Amino acid sequence: MTNQLTLGLAGEMALPQPGVREGTAWWAGRQATSDYYAQTPQQIDDAWTPERIARTWSQCPVSERYVLDLADTHPPVPEDD
Repeated sequence: MTNQLTLGLAGEMALPQPGVREGTAWWAGRQATSDYYAQTPQQIDDAWTPERIARTWSQCPVSERYVLDLADTHPPVPEDD
């Protein structure tokens, strides 16, 4: 899940088989990245070209890192008809 700056699906992950899983998720660098993207539009003035805006937007000095750690807890539970 990277470069997720809008609502919606950030990415997909194929799991090896159906089942019930438990896990944790965490991330690093999220606040610093958010701060950069919040401050960048405040710098833009009439002299900025679309290319400069795109270049500045893509040069965030901080990387976000997302980790999703899952463990199988038991086989899939059959659904009732």
